[in-house]
Amino acid sequence: MVTNINEQFGAHPDLKKLYYTYLAIVTVIFLAWILPVSAAAFIFLPFDGALIITAFLLVPLFFSIVLVGYWIDRFCASISYALTANEIIVHKGVWWRKKGYVPYNRITNINIIQGPISRHFQLGTVLIQTAGFSGGAGSAGGFKPAEAVIFGVKNFEEIKDKVMNFVREIRPVAVEARAEALAPQDINRQILAELKRISKTLEKKT
Repeated sequence: MVTNINEQFGAHPDLKKLYYTYLAIVTVIFLAWILPVSAAAFIFLPFDGALIITAFLLVPLFFSIVLVGYWIDRFCASISYALTANEIIVHKGVWWRKKGYVPYNRITNINIIQGPISRHFQLGTVLIQTAGFSGGAGSAGGFKPAEAVIFGVKNFEEIKDKVMNFVREIRPVAVEARAEALAPQDINRQILAELKRISKTLEKKT
């Protein structure tokens, strides 16, 4: 899949399969202890009491599965990305919608991550870090928090290369800020050198 400039694109449909796989794994883990507890309840407790305990355990799990399944469908449908000539646009969210803009001239680092299950579905995540982003010290996988995340895509290498090409063409803000910070130091060195030269000249005259 080719990502064109200014063209919106979303997550790959296999992202739903990935999320449903996660949901299935969590469900199996919960059932692994709920079912033995329910079986023990029916063995050692009266039928009515065992039924209440089983319902108390299974009903919340059932509603959680339904709610998460609803969220997965809506969330995957809400995701959209766009690579413009000047910035990356990320839009996502079900109950709280978020739209982020990341200019290319603020990007300092790009990483790609794939979990073991994501690799099975050939999905990857592009982490985009920027200068001055006030994130924490680190995150999963050893990467620093990213200001923009393009996830659930199979052409992650292509997206990374396109973003990197834009970054190379535009002078980063971090470089400009560093140059501005160094300029006063250069002036101070010139002033100091001039003062030393004047001092030596005066010493010779005296």
